[in-house]
Amino acid sequence: MLDTLKEKGFKFKIDSRTIEKGDIFLCLRGEKTNGHLFIEDALNRGASYVIVDEEYNKKQEERIIKVENVLKEMLESSAKILNKGAKIKIGITGSNGKTTTKECLYYLLSQYFTTFRNEMNMNTEIGIPLSILNSYNKEEISILEAGLRKKGDLEFLTQFYQFDVVIITNIGASHLEYLENIENVAQEKMKITNNMKKGLLIINGDFHLLKESAPKHLNILTFGTNNENDAILKDYEYNDNNTTTIYAKIFGQELMLTLSEYWSEGQILDLLACILFLIYLELPIDPYYIFKIKIPQDRFQIIRKGNSIIINDSYNASYESFINAFKSLDKLKISPKIMIMGEMKELGKDSQEYHRKVLQEAENIFDYIYFYDPNKEFSTFLKSDDKTVFFDNIEQIKEILLKHSEKGLIYIKGSHATGINQYIKESDLL
Repeated sequence: MLDTLKEKGFKFKIDSRTIEKGDIFLCLRGEKTNGHLFIEDALNRGASYVIVDEEYNKKQEERIIKVENVLKEMLESSAKILNKGAKIKIGITGSNGKTTTKECLYYLLSQYFTTFRNEMNMNTEIGIPLSILNSYNKEEISILEAGLRKKGDLEFLTQFYQFDVVIITNIGASHLEYLENIENVAQEKMKITNNMKKGLLIINGDFHLLKESAPKHLNILTFGTNNENDAILKDYEYNDNNTTTIYAKIFGQELMLTLSEYWSEGQILDLLACILFLIYLELPIDPYYIFKIKIPQDRFQIIRKGNSIIINDSYNASYESFINAFKSLDKLKISPKIMIMGEMKELGKDSQEYHRKVLQEAENIFDYIYFYDPNKEFSTFLKSDDKTVFFDNIEQIKEILLKHSEKGLIYIKGSHATGINQYIKESDLL
């Protein structure tokens, strides 16, 4: 039903405050509120229709459309739209690097095909269908980034979306609060292939748990740093002209590429997965076109201020993404090195252990470490020393940046929920 409304040019909203005249308001129930409470607000703002799955017996009923379940209707309609229009449907998941992989693949495939991808952070069971309903326009290739928070998330999505190609970037500790152990993370990530009767699966072959859980009936390609992979990252180096040169081997053939700006090791591996797919499709690789790829904002984003370099990696954080970044930062012969870090979320009972491990690794790389700890939770078991200082007022980030502004490198990273990314944006510090 929603697919028919999309064909008529309507836009779909889930927040009544954003409704403009002619929009359609979808009443969803969330953890904290219920969209049905805002029907009047949406109608007063000019909504053409309001989609509900609860009874509504007030005025203006001609603008109310009742369905069995609003979310299910969104998913079914968006899947129908995608199945009808896209010739190749690609799904991307992983503990880290999903968005970078999606954006790189979108950029590379757009040379050859009309290509759609869901918007930056719209990777949930709500965000994906909403993105399709509002932005998909019969593109030949669709790329869907799919997030995972709790058990069953990807299994639920695959009831509606059937992929021809899946890329799993990696697995890591970022889901342990809900999934308990890495084995469960691997199994849950692999559920994105549930409805694939055939097709291509591209996985990070450095993770044996992914290789072990991969369905044997699919065509499987691997990428990573180990020599057993189909695409191997052999080395990379940072150049004096602020570029990155990577040395790789794909299907036995040596490959050297130069990237604009500095890329982290994790981002290079994300790109390698995309290049592997293009070579599999026998599409030409244009080194100059690859050179022009831009990393998504706030993900190892390079900002130069005078004699100093600031690397804004504040969009999100996990143990693995910290360690990958440390490997890259160690290659940069710049001093002093300063880190402003925040908490890694969703680690559950393993939180203390992983934060301790990150700081231990960080002390080998950085001259000074500033840990944003607003609840004074981590300073109780991770003590301050000559290198590590804890602070609880986010405004102090500005002072730290000013203090170390004359020379060196400042690296900023923390989980999105810490508010560091939002503070940096709103304060216009960079």
